[in-house]
Amino acid sequence: MKNTVIIAISCLLAGGALGYFLGAGNEVEPIALAESSTTRLSDRDRRSAGGGSGEDTSAKSYEAIAAEPGQMNRIQGLVDLYSNLSPGEYADEADKLDTLPFSERILAAYLLFAAWAEVSPIDAMDHANSKMGFAGNFVKPTVLQSWAATDPSATASYYESNKGEFAMMGMMGRGRGGRGGDSGASVIAGEWAKQDSDGALTWAKSLEGKDGARATSGVLSELAKSDPAKAASMVSEVEEDGRAQAYASIAGEWAKQDWGATESWISGLPADQQDGALGSAIKSLAASDPTLAAQKTLAIPEGNARTNAMEEVSGEMAKTDASGAMSWVMDNGNEDAQKESVGDVMQAWVTQDKGAALGWINEQSEGGVRDAAVQSYVFNDRTGSPQESLVLAETISDDGSRDRAVGMAAFRWVNEDPVPAKEYIQSSDSMSDRMKERLMSRGE
Repeated sequence: MKNTVIIAISCLLAGGALGYFLGAGNEVEPIALAESSTTRLSDRDRRSAGGGSGEDTSAKSYEAIAAEPGQMNRIQGLVDLYSNLSPGEYADEADKLDTLPFSERILAAYLLFAAWAEVSPIDAMDHANSKMGFAGNFVKPTVLQSWAATDPSATASYYESNKGEFAMMGMMGRGRGGRGGDSGASVIAGEWAKQDSDGALTWAKSLEGKDGARATSGVLSELAKSDPAKAASMVSEVEEDGRAQAYASIAGEWAKQDWGATESWISGLPADQQDGALGSAIKSLAASDPTLAAQKTLAIPEGNARTNAMEEVSGEMAKTDASGAMSWVMDNGNEDAQKESVGDVMQAWVTQDKGAALGWINEQSEGGVRDAAVQSYVFNDRTGSPQESLVLAETISDDGSRDRAVGMAAFRWVNEDPVPAKEYIQSSDSMSDRMKERLMSRGE
């Protein structure tokens, strides 16, 4: 099961599992984002090199593994357990997931379905479709990727015959700016390209519409990780309506390796394709050199490409200087860029200097920019009282944003002091009836 751990954790970090794993209702509560956590996993080989407990955990039950001390020991135990199940045993293990605590459920599910897909992918997919309801949408990407890593051709055939099963995949993950996660076609194509880039591209070109564009982008993005120049030379084989996505994928990967070469290549693209490719490249550059990325961002004309780049760059700048990042956004971004960017900047600023962050909010006029900043402040303030957060959250002008922020603050209050919190919830005019019901249920 050489790919299971990598696939499972990468899917987990995408953040798409919360809706299912928060409980039987399959709903994401506004407080879920604050409660969730992710586990970074080292290379599995470190265990065989002596990093583990040295015990044979392959025959242990889930219950025995969960009782062991040491998170890494438990993870390795699950990998060993799920790697050694017979095809008929996976369904029984999947049925146990609903009984696990939240802190254990997410990781166990991804490890289980990633392993199952390598052994019996059709059974794993059938289980997700027939036994898990809407929740199955959150494990299908894992099944699809794990299957494609072992047999991309068969995975592609299944996907083309059952596209309706994967309609939610692009919505499962959410990146900056609200963009969706990978599509089924791009997942398969990306895994296929790791084994046979020519074969993967042939399949991608056989698809129509968005599927073809996404799959081609997945192939070229994967190829660009090792040979960006070759990937760039293959764009001419892409249908015209899919080239913008292909250019952006290549630029994003190439910029991680050689900014100068990337910028030179982008300058030779058709004029109407340069801004999108440059925006994608800048997002990669921001991780290593946010100052240079900020300079390059301002060279992009106002529009979606610049807005997306500003959001990414400001988030990276804020990690070390949130105040400076906020000033840069407000000085250089239009209203759309400001609304998209202030949330990430405020998240960092609350940690670095909460008083200054609140002072900045109090200086802003009513509107979408202030709403985004207040919501982020409330979601990320862990030291102030819930009552203080509620007062601030109630100043949000947008109904939906206010409902979520007030709900978050009220949830914290319910956990700390349920009696007065429930009195507030019942009398509040700042949250929806649906939110009140969920919070009152939580309080009980």
